[in-house]
Amino acid sequence: MLRIRRITAIILAIAVLATGFVFADAAAIVSPAANSIVYTDSLLVSVKVTELKTIRVSVYAEKVTSGDKLVNADVSKFTEADLKAATGDPKYTDVLLADPAEYTNTLEIGFYTKQIAVSPGLYKVKAETLETVMEWPEGAVEPVEKTIVTETKSSLVAVKKKPTEEKTQVFQNNSTGAITFIRKILKGLLR
Repeated sequence: MLRIRRITAIILAIAVLATGFVFADAAAIVSPAANSIVYTDSLLVSVKVTELKTIRVSVYAEKVTSGDKLVNADVSKFTEADLKAATGDPKYTDVLLADPAEYTNTLEIGFYTKQIAVSPGLYKVKAETLETVMEWPEGAVEPVEKTIVTETKSSLVAVKKKPTEEKTQVFQNNSTGAITFIRKILKGLLR
């Protein structure tokens, strides 16, 4: 009886581990974190790929209409709840910042990273897992290679104005009592 329980426990443990690997995503957006607010002038985009697959990474500025122009969304008062509400909101228009980048992972775990200069506004990072399939078009003699998207992950981030940093002087002329005392001792020893 004890032997059957052990075997059953081992089988269940293997089944749980196997389903975890089967349903794991091929790509995950590491940076920027989903629905996050950052204070910066450049955005680090990082996507982790855990399978031998190709991904396409696109970065969009979420613009709003102002008159006849598309302008950056005002995110100065945004909270994380506002970011969650902005997901899929039709008032935002996706404007591609640069050509989408493709990355093919050839290791167990790979990372795609890129630094992008940004101004305050709302941005979306999208990572698509790609797969190449052979398709027979109607009336064709040979199959045609076609790339399809099997999985899509996206992350919104609000970029707020980076606060100005106060420069602190590392070496200051005014000495404290302890430093003056140590200098006097060193001068006395070195004479």
